[in-house]
Amino acid sequence: MAIDKIMKQNISDAVFGTLRQEIINGVFKAGDKLPSTAKLSEQLGVSVASIKLALQHLSAMGLIETRTGQGSFVLAFDPYQYINQVSEFLLNENDISDITEYRMYFETAIAELAMNKATEENFRTMESVLHQMDEASHKKDIVLAGELDYQFHLEIAKATQNSIFVLAYTLISKISLRHTTIMKEIYEKRAVHQKSSGDVHWRLYRAIKAKDLKTCRSCYKEMLYFKPAGKQ
Repeated sequence: MAIDKIMKQNISDAVFGTLRQEIINGVFKAGDKLPSTAKLSEQLGVSVASIKLALQHLSAMGLIETRTGQGSFVLAFDPYQYINQVSEFLLNENDISDITEYRMYFETAIAELAMNKATEENFRTMESVLHQMDEASHKKDIVLAGELDYQFHLEIAKATQNSIFVLAYTLISKISLRHTTIMKEIYEKRAVHQKSSGDVHWRLYRAIKAKDLKTCRSCYKEMLYFKPAGKQ
């Protein structure tokens, strides 16, 4: 095992970083059993206590699973599942203004990039999702309408042709859901009464296609602040 000796400075963090990199590099693959704490302690030149702390950190991240009496085993890491788990603890009612402000600037930036990089296929997919949203709203299926709302914004992220933006939007999807849940009553009233001719999502779609950033910002402001249409 090619792991260099670790300097005794921020030891448990250094051990964690080393083992994590070994997992990322494929030295340890999903299903593999890690060396014992005693063996790792010997190989890395650090205390068993530091090894145990590092293993706890790896376990908390979902990179390994420690089984009593058997040892620690590498798991198939799912970054999306990890993000969703962590997001559950990040937000509460007091964060509403921060979430709104963050989404306003982040999603506007995504839309601006999508204006310049979206393909006709991206636009066809967005339009298909919007038609499905209209149908779900007509049937007053709020759950499906909410899922399609997320899918529409995800398609905008995909239209940037940038995988990091897609990953970042996946991160805030959980935040967005909690943001929507906290403001559920207002959101549901908006979703139930929306019409394709005037719905803010359709206006956003057309603004992106027309490369109209000013209208995009207006649409996001209306969506995120839940300001009734026609009011200033």
